Amino acid sequence: MNKRKIVNLALSLIGPIALIVILTMPIGPLTGGLGIIQPFGGIFDNGAPDPGSQNIALPGLDAEVEVIIDHLGVPHIYAESTYDAFMALGYMHARDRLFQVTMQNYLASGRVSEIVGGYAASSDKFYRTIGLARSAQDSLDWLEANAASDPSIAEALDSINAEVEGANAFIRSLTSANMPIEFKVLGFTPELWTPVDCLINAKMLAWGLAGSIMDFQRQWIRVTLDNDTLYNDLLPDVLPNVIPIIQEQVNLSLAQYPLGPGKVPASVIPDLSSISIAGEVQISDDKLDALIIMMNDVIRPLGDLEFVGSNNWAINGSKSSTGMPIVAGDPHLGFQAPSVWYEAHIVVPGELDVTGTTFPGIPAVLIGHNDHLAYSFTNVGADVNDIFVEQLNPANPDQYMYNGEYRDFTIHQEDIHTKEGEIIPFTVKESVHGPLLDSVQNTYSLDGETHPNLAMNWTISGATHELVAMSELMKADDVYQAIDAFYWWDTAGQNCVIGDDSGNIAMLVVGRLPIRAGYTGEYPVTALNDSVGMVSWIPYAHNPREVNPSRGFVQSANQRTIAPGNYAYNILGPQANGYRARRIFYLLDNNDDITVDDMKRFQADVVEVRAEVIVPYVIDAWDAVGDGNTTISDAVDILRTWTFDMEPDLVAPTIWMYILDAIHEETFDEISSIDTAIPLSRTPILEEFIVTNNAYYFDDHSTGPVETRDDILVEALFTALDNLAAEWVDEPDWEYGNRHTIYIEHLAGFTSIGGGPHRGQNTINVAGGWIASSGPSTRLIADLNSIDLSYMAYPGGQSGNIFSPHWDDMFAIWYSFNEITEQHGYHVMYFYSTAAAFRIADTDGTLIERTITFVP
Repeated sequence: MNKRKIVNLALSLIGPIALIVILTMPIGPLTGGLGIIQPFGGIFDNGAPDPGSQNIALPGLDAEVEVIIDHLGVPHIYAESTYDAFMALGYMHARDRLFQVTMQNYLASGRVSEIVGGYAASSDKFYRTIGLARSAQDSLDWLEANAASDPSIAEALDSINAEVEGANAFIRSLTSANMPIEFKVLGFTPELWTPVDCLINAKMLAWGLAGSIMDFQRQWIRVTLDNDTLYNDLLPDVLPNVIPIIQEQVNLSLAQYPLGPGKVPASVIPDLSSISIAGEVQISDDKLDALIIMMNDVIRPLGDLEFVGSNNWAINGSKSSTGMPIVAGDPHLGFQAPSVWYEAHIVVPGELDVTGTTFPGIPAVLIGHNDHLAYSFTNVGADVNDIFVEQLNPANPDQYMYNGEYRDFTIHQEDIHTKEGEIIPFTVKESVHGPLLDSVQNTYSLDGETHPNLAMNWTISGATHELVAMSELMKADDVYQAIDAFYWWDTAGQNCVIGDDSGNIAMLVVGRLPIRAGYTGEYPVTALNDSVGMVSWIPYAHNPREVNPSRGFVQSANQRTIAPGNYAYNILGPQANGYRARRIFYLLDNNDDITVDDMKRFQADVVEVRAEVIVPYVIDAWDAVGDGNTTISDAVDILRTWTFDMEPDLVAPTIWMYILDAIHEETFDEISSIDTAIPLSRTPILEEFIVTNNAYYFDDHSTGPVETRDDILVEALFTALDNLAAEWVDEPDWEYGNRHTIYIEHLAGFTSIGGGPHRGQNTINVAGGWIASSGPSTRLIADLNSIDLSYMAYPGGQSGNIFSPHWDDMFAIWYSFNEITEQHGYHVMYFYSTAAAFRIADTDGTLIERTITFVP
């Protein structure tokens, strides 16, 4: 029985248990009425196959646009102007992903209560407080005010307007037959888009990548430990054994690039050595707990920031088999269905020929290639979000002290409208530093203040210009034009890998990176004047970057951007542990004549570098001081022959997972005895202690005999095997794939994708935890010697319609693994410069599914 029949049968035979499931779906209660659940009509109209080739009127077009839909549902858009091309893209985004775009937009705007009811008000209050929609409006206002002065700005604004116009053409065409099932269940009719909605989507993407607020967590850990030496040893900002991304820094000319990122004037940087450091403001324990709980409960648009990572790298002709660059990228985001990404190919003769993944609702190809250049991103992971404790006027809580006088807060009336028709009054106050975060809930009653006073200062608040940058990047012919394009990029910090067909490669760290004065950015502070705060940005000319480094390759995996001793500015972390980067660096440094197939193997690599370092010490410890226990000896023997691959049919990875947890616990048990919520340091610190045999931290100072490193590692073996035996008692064996699986849930909980055993862990092929909830959200391999034979795959499908054959057909490609070639699956990114060439290439009728012709 096929998937569509299973879903239809389940819904048509709905019973009490299924009804309870629907009533408790994450997206909210069933409000559309049971009339939609019937054998004929209703939701089953969504099960109809896509029509054949169509002619669709699209008012506002200047000329006809031909869209070839390939066999995977990817649109190839052939237009005479960029405006027409992005109108067609907007239509396709809405046609295939309307529910997804609506939900991400309403989430970011603080409007989910309008769809699912007032119980979503806490989420809405948070997003209205941080003000993504207000910042999006600032961005739109700036674009409209400056479009006449710069053709790059005008083109970006045109693409936004075109995306909106195309999407609205589809929304106006909605009928009961093509209304997404989720809206039918919710009894909700989507609104027409506006230009600000595109920019809200962009702000949501930025928040998902750079919206962490570490100040609260750092302060809570430090206060709870009550031991600064312990805190600094176990939780440093700069980790050991990390290979930095940028090793051969290239500064640009300040005369040529005098401004900050976004082409915003950067303030003159003061003499930081002459400014005293403001004291940390201690937030009360109860309030701190409440704030951390609030932050943990917030819905993250791209998944938990702990797992928002990525890999990218490029080799030049000295390392490749072709003598030309090859670019690889696989951004790691939370898995969701439908996917975060939507693939598209856009052709405008003489202006644009670009293909790759778009973010539905944003008119840009964010990861992919054009006819001369390929690019992909990883997250910098810098801390660009600080908390300032405002000093309120005792006589007027609507004022705060700044520069010697009480200033009025800006007041934003952000009333929340609910599906039930209620209006929930809500007010947000904003200081010069930003919105008051404790407006979200009444945490302010837990300390001496009786009103909100914690301002969030985020570098990405207000107007940003990332869509101008992307508009220029998609047209860039080489690395140097890409550098010019990224002059506009002032949103979430990204490591952008570039390769071009002139033979150049580069790693560009782009985005606003703050220069702080009078404080470190680690903890909440009070800034009573403008000498304390984010006083400027690192000039774009001095942002970290490498261009054609001598080693012949560039790579990033969210690790430390640049060694502090090699850079004039401080970039505050925390950044990634660096194990993926170490493995990538090893593979690229130790291989030559690298082919596209090699790059595919590298992306599929599941060698656990942590285990590669630590397991030999565990084996040696057992051999030295083990007591001969048969069960432990058998487990150690399995580890002896392990090559550190996290493959699902092996037992060693399972043992390793339990051993690593046990070593952390046995080594840092004195910390967990203080509070089990304190993170037990990071693995690079543990690795450093093991390798250097740090006797102080291996000894449990609360017990009599001195414990050695080997004692702790052997104790960890016993703990690990005891826990494993107890927790896996119902499993037939200890094969890793019994518990390490992938499961991708539909946004509204209607269905899921996956469920099978999964390769990897903290490896290049990321699959963290036991049920992989994040990982390579797409994979790109682009060969600049033959750009029309580049490859991509992502875990999902083009359609957001669960009844469509394109709901999950790409997942099967992405998930597949060939044990002979040691590669996951990819599809060729068809890159025909004309619709006629595409049709000629489709000699057996398997490439093209159908055609949509948009007419004015």
